[in-house]
Amino acid sequence: MMNLTLDPTHEPMRVLPEHTKTYMAFRSDILKPAHEDAHLRHIFRFYVARALFNQGAEQVFILPRVRLNEHTFTVDVLAQSGDTFIVGICEPGSITAETEALLEWLKDAENAETVIVHSQFGNPGNVPTRFEAQLASKKFRLLAVVPPPFDDAYEYDIWMFELTFRDLFGGA
Repeated sequence: MMNLTLDPTHEPMRVLPEHTKTYMAFRSDILKPAHEDAHLRHIFRFYVARALFNQGAEQVFILPRVRLNEHTFTVDVLAQSGDTFIVGICEPGSITAETEALLEWLKDAENAETVIVHSQFGNPGNVPTRFEAQLASKKFRLLAVVPPPFDDAYEYDIWMFELTFRDLFGGA
């Protein structure tokens, strides 16, 4: 049995619902990693976190380190409700080989589902064919989104990007 767990040796950044009111509130409490020049990956994290809270997640973490048997890795977003997890992977462009390797591990996590968000201007890589069974069973959800046409953190809160995420876990 392969279950995902939070790595107890690492304190994850916990998101509170009030952090998801605006991107600026989110960013002031959940810092964008210094090595990320552009905001796009972090804005994807923000909207995934907000969507997860809107879907009733009890706890949401940004950049937590998790364990899956002998593998330890960091994911963009993690929602936890009891012993069940939703993993959010955010790709600001195309899905990378590193993400596909991560998905290879996550497909066996019995207590986790995964949402993969990438730019509509990128491509899904091999995910549609390599993980066809997980996509069909909704263990994985693949979402291509139109990124905002700017990289100004103040403008994110006025852009209607959240409409893309409104039905993230709906029947579509």
